Amino acid sequence: MKHTVHHDLNDEEAKNAVLRAMERYRERYAEYAPSMLWSDERRADLGLCFKGFQVAGRLELRPGTVDVEIDVPLPLRMFKRMAIAAIDAEVRRYIDEAHRERSRRAPGAALGGAV
Repeated sequence: MKHTVHHDLNDEEAKNAVLRAMERYRERYAEYAPSMLWSDERRADLGLCFKGFQVAGRLELRPGTVDVEIDVPLPLRMFKRMAIAAIDAEVRRYIDEAHRERSRRAPGAALGGAV
């Protein structure tokens, strides 16, 4: 299963959004033991255990996108749409948060854009 989330963040903001999303997953779905191991600055291996199955995947940060590919075992394929929706919603939530943080840091943001 491959899914792409589009964004307009810089590399650091995109990586922070992914890290925050994963931290939320670890807290919210601790019983599935979600894991993320970075192999370099842009790529990470993902894993979790669901209904007794090991699920593995990969994440790649690219300019303008976060690409997620998950190897879904055949018995779990009925959960594929639900998994895509959950991944997409969580990453988008933290992309939106990054936009809010960017707005707060922007010069004049506290003055409503007036200088």
